[in-house]
Amino acid sequence: MSSIVLIVISTIIVLGGTSLVAILIGKKKKSQEDWAVGGRSLPIYVIVGTQYATAMGGGILVAHVGIGYGSGWSALSYGLLVSGGIAFLAVIAKWLREQNFTTVPDIITRFYGDNKVLLVLASVGSILVPFGWMCTQLVAFGKLYSAITGLSVPLLMTIFAIISLAYVLPSGLSSVAWTDFIFGCLMLCMTVFSVYFVMKLGGGWANIVAKAPPEITAFPGGMKAVGWATIALWSLSILPGSLTNQMYYQRIFAIDKVKLVRTSLIISAIVILTADVWASFMGIAIRSLKPGLAPELASGWFLTQVPAWFLALFSAFLCATIMSTIDSGIQSVAVNITTDIYHKLVNKKATDKDLTKYSRIFSAASVALALALALWYPQALGWLVATYAYSAAVLLFPIFMGYFFRNTKVLNAQGAIASMVGGVIGCAIATVLKIKIPYVAYGLVGSLVCLFLVSYLTKKQSSKLRASNN
Repeated sequence: MSSIVLIVISTIIVLGGTSLVAILIGKKKKSQEDWAVGGRSLPIYVIVGTQYATAMGGGILVAHVGIGYGSGWSALSYGLLVSGGIAFLAVIAKWLREQNFTTVPDIITRFYGDNKVLLVLASVGSILVPFGWMCTQLVAFGKLYSAITGLSVPLLMTIFAIISLAYVLPSGLSSVAWTDFIFGCLMLCMTVFSVYFVMKLGGGWANIVAKAPPEITAFPGGMKAVGWATIALWSLSILPGSLTNQMYYQRIFAIDKVKLVRTSLIISAIVILTADVWASFMGIAIRSLKPGLAPELASGWFLTQVPAWFLALFSAFLCATIMSTIDSGIQSVAVNITTDIYHKLVNKKATDKDLTKYSRIFSAASVALALALALWYPQALGWLVATYAYSAAVLLFPIFMGYFFRNTKVLNAQGAIASMVGGVIGCAIATVLKIKIPYVAYGLVGSLVCLFLVSYLTKKQSSKLRASNN
């Protein structure tokens, strides 16, 4: 039996089985709360599994293994920033869960009050990272499966985009989280097997290290092999971006027991970090076996070197890994559009049934747009870093300064609006001028300055507005 046939069979089994699970869950979970936040009833093991599966995704398989290929243990530096952001969320997680929020804009509204402009800006900022992840997963799937099957990248991306909706449409986060948990278990198994095969191909770790450049294999020195400028960019975009990633927040909102929410985040951070340990290891090993590749092609090349039966299993692993992230991104974007824009601004009288229907419509529309953009700019790491950076510049300070000053009158809606606009303008100007300092730094500084300065300048106006509302 040919390897292509085995790949198709294994992929059908994994996707068919898990999509059936999604459909069965959809028959039991039909409310908008089930769709948006899993009915706030997901157990801790499902929360950890879906956090891990969501964070791993095609970015790990393509972009992070690519980092490992080009810069060794630097992929672990990236992972520490992601995990650090998730762990930091534990500081405010209990308070977040107790408020029964649904989206990040709900948090912003709690701090600064109802304001249509602020709501739209917060919604757009919240959409950036999950939408960027959607594009990343489509690119990752296209590149990896093209290397395996020989089919064109655009065709594969289109097929995968259509299939991904089968996991989201039944019941949103309820179906996404439970299938992610299954995917996560499969991922852990396959990472172990892939390490075994790459070690076998490379003749053991000592032989791999001897053939790879010493500057990327040294530990911990190899963690900075990517260069301090890149690490600075990651630090100013990935860490703040993790702190503003709505997909992580939704899983905080969805856990069944408030007392376990911090524990779930700490465990998730540790498990997610292991994914970048794996990516660094795989990247270094593939570099020793096949130098001279474009970094984002490293995983694809590895798959051409393994036995047909393992290639079939690994192909299923690819589907599971990438699907677990794209379905989370689709659901998160759809919730923002439905809850924060359609329901709050367009149709406040929409019923629960209406909201669920439009969540599905917006899911399909967002996938179509992500596919178009991914076809236009098929660079996985580029989408990750850019969306993290702009999301951080828009949301980081309005969220966390809002939290720390929530019981004071220091900040107001005008300041928050200015902060979001200032963050985007700061990033954009630095990008256009090609300033050496990472552009996100200008966005963050602009956001912070505008937040406090405009809040101070409009303090009297804000006080009068609050008084008239009362």
